[in-house]
Amino acid sequence: MCAASRNIEIVPAILTHDPEEFVRLVHIFERAGVRRVHLDIADGVFVPIRTITGHEEIRRLETPVEFDVHLMVADPVAACEPWRGTRARRMIVHVETTEDFSTLAEHAHGCQKELGAAINPETPLEKLDAVNGTADFVQFMTVHPGEQGRAFLPEVPERIRLYHANHPHQTVMVDGGITPDTAPLCAAAGAGVLVSGSYVVRSPDPAAALKALWTSIS
Repeated sequence: MCAASRNIEIVPAILTHDPEEFVRLVHIFERAGVRRVHLDIADGVFVPIRTITGHEEIRRLETPVEFDVHLMVADPVAACEPWRGTRARRMIVHVETTEDFSTLAEHAHGCQKELGAAINPETPLEKLDAVNGTADFVQFMTVHPGEQGRAFLPEVPERIRLYHANHPHQTVMVDGGITPDTAPLCAAAGAGVLVSGSYVVRSPDPAAALKALWTSIS
């Protein structure tokens, strides 16, 4: 099956500590025709950086864009609550941070949001067993989470392939180091959503960068 026939979604990502930078990037993506943005939120505990809170900035921002919110935080239960009533449609929490994913999922679904389970590159795939049947999707990190621009880990597509072979109907999102070189590897492994941060954000022409990603998987 070719990548294009699987309706793969490409989502640009924002990671920033600057509220003005957040607004600027959202408007850039709006003009590029983007309908969904992936927003990385970090608490300085789970990863050694701190970003904007995100929910405060989104509440003040007029935009048709919807958001996936990747919570790189040590306490996902507390971090999820402020997003109630925002334009966040998909929340993502790490399997490394909770043993009670089902309660989080119940809460997210009660707020009309999907909940995804993110897994770090070094975490055993068995850690996803606890979320099967509960998570709306899973997100494989192809970098160690934290700052944008980290190197793509070439062993992760094989992890994706193994998981996808056993869970062919589960949506797989991939986050980290996605470029026209790495996007086809992830798509071929079974990923249905590709999240690209630094490649798009640091491009002088984000719309052209998104188009190059599309071209690479079609």
